[in-house]
Amino acid sequence: MVRERSTVKKEKKTAVIEFEILARGLYRPNLLDITYDPSLRMPNSPAIQEWMDALWEKKLALAHQQGIPLYDSQLFRLVSAEAQSDGRLKLVLGNTSYKEYTTTQEPEFFTGRDRQELSNALAVCSVVETSNGYILYEKRQNVSVHVGRYHVVAGFFERDRDIDANGQPNPFGAMLREIREETGIQLSDVTEQYCLGSVYDVGTPHAELCFLTKLHIPLSEVHTRTPEDHEIQQLLSLYVTPESLREFIISNHGNISATGEPNLLMYGGLRFGEEWFEEVMGLLISHHLM
Repeated sequence: MVRERSTVKKEKKTAVIEFEILARGLYRPNLLDITYDPSLRMPNSPAIQEWMDALWEKKLALAHQQGIPLYDSQLFRLVSAEAQSDGRLKLVLGNTSYKEYTTTQEPEFFTGRDRQELSNALAVCSVVETSNGYILYEKRQNVSVHVGRYHVVAGFFERDRDIDANGQPNPFGAMLREIREETGIQLSDVTEQYCLGSVYDVGTPHAELCFLTKLHIPLSEVHTRTPEDHEIQQLLSLYVTPESLREFIISNHGNISATGEPNLLMYGGLRFGEEWFEEVMGLLISHHLM
């Protein structure tokens, strides 16, 4: 298990690694060992419920003023993620909601609380790689977290939408749904998809499963697809080499979402090797950022 969390200080400026890598590997669907228990919820009390109810009403009013859709979707909660010695990724999931997540991610609430006392809503995100060597990303708009930052294709893992035929949580299906909704890319465009592990955003506390989705279509054909929603205002792309990906991460550190950055790092480690991963992680925590 790899955990990365560092702070690099400079006078008047701080460069922070805002994530922890909880588990890292290469996982097909049959290598995910998921235990789902709906009773594994965030601890609650009358005082906590009153806090959530009051803040939620304020957030609803603000979202309405700004024209941003906001609703209380039903989400999976990450209880634990652990890479196993047999090459499997063991996930323990419970229940939470977007209301619990968005109200308890406030520093006033989560500061001083243990991580297991929080919502820990689980999302999914993916590096999407075209057949001619580009990866897709966006600049976040009309969202509540990391607005204006670069991010890969992502979304929440929803309990009422992302289950398999046996009623079990289906993170691969969730990721394919988000890619289809946000880019118009269809299942028939995908050649391979892997889960690369799990990460945690320590600044706006929640977890994400990171993926790599490989396409058999080029970038030009991606741009002919029609998204089902308008969450991504502009789909951007990067032609990937060891140098270009390193430069993108280093030069935009602090302007990439706290879960998109480790997704890019894990993708780079898979494609260019462990030395590349260690080098870029080292650069991120070194004084070269100061």
